[in-house]
Parts: sequence; structure tokens; C-alpha cells
Amino acid sequence: MTASDPRRLIPLEGVRNFRDLGGYPTVDGYTTVWGQVYRADAISLLTEAGWEALGDLGIKRVYDLRRQAERDRHETLEHGLAHEVIHMSIGPQAAEMSLVEWFSERGPDQAWGDDYVADTYRELLTDWSDVFARLMIELATPSQRPAVFHCTAGKDRTGLAAALLLSVLGVDRELILDDYELTNVTRSEARIAELRPELEDAGIDVERVRPYLSAPRAAMEATLSWLDEDYGGAEGFLLASHVSAETLADLRNDLLTDDAA
Repeated sequence: MTASDPRRLIPLEGVRNFRDLGGYPTVDGYTTVWGQVYRADAISLLTEAGWEALGDLGIKRVYDLRRQAERDRHETLEHGLAHEVIHMSIGPQAAEMSLVEWFSERGPDQAWGDDYVADTYRELLTDWSDVFARLMIELATPSQRPAVFHCTAGKDRTGLAAALLLSVLGVDRELILDDYELTNVTRSEARIAELRPELEDAGIDVERVRPYLSAPRAAMEATLSWLDEDYGGAEGFLLASHVSAETLADLRNDLLTDDAA
């Protein structure tokens, strides 16, 4: 099944990028299981109807990858549903700034292209390897699933976590990149259109910063290639980050099926 499988995007009122990571074929003939692990943008923005629909998915754990200041702006509440919110902060202090503040601070000479995004991703993986590792360990525990992990846009921190998980499960690299890039369809373009007036009023060239506001395939491809070169791949990275081989085996045993997707 492809990233654009109609079952993948879950329509929850208030968010744009809530997606099921099931239905992806692996290189050795298995398929990722539907309804167990989801990725999302800021589910703190769900409406009451959206929270009710989330409850229907049976979510047991919500892993919030945002920094505290991001949470303070839009807190993820439990809404009396049968799930627990777990805070796992990823990202530098810049994650707490508004986009206008961030772009303005970096100045007019900053390049915002694919290379910058890839550099940012390598820094996130290096500086918060322990948090990515903890997330994988948590996802390997059946009693804590179904689960969803999310950040603000659901493309950078969330995109890296999804890429690590799908890589460990053996999903083909091109499909992993398709999954990452799908954020452009579900969220990025609409969000850029919303931000354009504010950015232009601040003198920021929207087209120049577009890669930073999007999910550029080349950036994730470069990041995964870096993991290949430095760690032998996502599995090597997680092993070096103190995820056990048994945990990785548990992920594969629980989140793969040989049934047709």
C-alpha cells in the first residue's frame, strides 16, 4: 500500500496530519499493522468532536514531542478519555520561538534549503538520541498501544520518529520518504498559505523559507543516508542509543503481519 492509501489519513476535527503508519509493505514480504501506531501534528488543537473521534481509535498513549513552551501555548489535555499523555521533549530552544522570531533572528543571509533542513535533522537525532530511543522502547510495549506521537507540525520531530520506526520495521526506503513527504499534501501547503500574510508583513520571503516550512524529500533522504554511513542505518543508530536488540525484535514481532494489507 502507498502513502496515499485512503485509510492512512484519519480525519479528526482540528488537525490536518493525523496518520496511521499501518499498511506499508516491507522488503521481506511483511506489512506494517494498521491501528497500532499513529503520527500527528499538534493534537492539542483537536476540537471536542476531534477528541471524541480520537477516543474511538482506542489510543492508550499520546507521546508529545514538543518543548514546554510549545505545550504551554497549546496544552494537550486528557479530556477524560482512556489515554495518558507522555511528555518527551525534543528540539532546541528555538522550537519555542514563533516562526517570525526564528526567521528574523537568523537574518537575511541564512539559507533555508534542503541542506539546512537535513543539518537540523542530524542535530535533532544526535542531541536527542535518548528521547528517540525512549520512544521506540515505549512503542515496543503492547500495553501502551495503540499510541500516537506528535509535535507541532507533525513533520520534523514526528517525521524523524516515523522514519526510524518504519526503517527498523523494514519498510522500503522510497516508501519511508513517501510517508515523510505526505505532510506536504496533508498540511504544509495549507499552513504556508495561512502564514503567508504574517510572514510577508515581517519582510520574510515565503518562497525562500518554504523548505523549512515543508517536508523536503531530499532532506530526509540525506538524513537517512547519514544514518547509513555513520551507524549502518536506523537500527544501528538505535542500538548505539541503548535500544536493545530484543526491543527492536519486539517492534517487528508486534507491528508486522504477513496478512494482506
